[in-house]
Amino acid sequence: MKRIFFIPGLGANEMAFEKIGDLGFEKINIKWIDNNENESLNQYAHRLIDIYKIDEIDIVSGLSFGGLLAQEIARILNQKEVILISSFRDIYDLRYVYRLGLRSGLYKLAPSFRVPIVDEIVAYNLNSENQDSKPILKQMLEETNYELLNWSLQKIAELPLKSNEDFIAHNIIGNKDKILKTWKNDQTIIINEGSHFMVYEQAEEVTRAIKRITCQE
Repeated sequence: MKRIFFIPGLGANEMAFEKIGDLGFEKINIKWIDNNENESLNQYAHRLIDIYKIDEIDIVSGLSFGGLLAQEIARILNQKEVILISSFRDIYDLRYVYRLGLRSGLYKLAPSFRVPIVDEIVAYNLNSENQDSKPILKQMLEETNYELLNWSLQKIAELPLKSNEDFIAHNIIGNKDKILKTWKNDQTIIINEGSHFMVYEQAEEVTRAIKRITCQE
């Protein structure tokens, strides 16, 4: 059976994908591994490929920052397509306040340990006041590795100003995302009322979008 790998985003883990339905593929959730302080995005992607034995015929889908890793894996393996969920290609796909925080270096002030108020801020930006998703967000944030999160922010800040896509980037994005602009390419599916955490909050619609992309529906 063909495999589809899911990579979570910042502050998230494999629980984000637990409501995604049957896709007609073997679903494999990638778990974050500890990073090395000076490791590049490319080096980290190579380690994920080695650990999970990902190859060029597999499908890789990434949520938020996980989408950047999915794109890096696609480049390394010369994959023809990648599925982005609430994700981005470069910092210009982010809303202005986040671009400013990254380009100005304000992200460096983020703590390397868990601070409850930071959890509250992250949770606010991830969900759409969906009561069902709040417990799972709380649990994920309690388990967040903040050193890895800070490393991830640095990798986003180091992105080139404009990305070069050597593959088809399928873009599943919500029009109520507080982190991303509703950016579009030729392969965009917009989820109405979708938040940055729509993969959980509107899992049925995201499932249908993935099945449409993979020609399973």
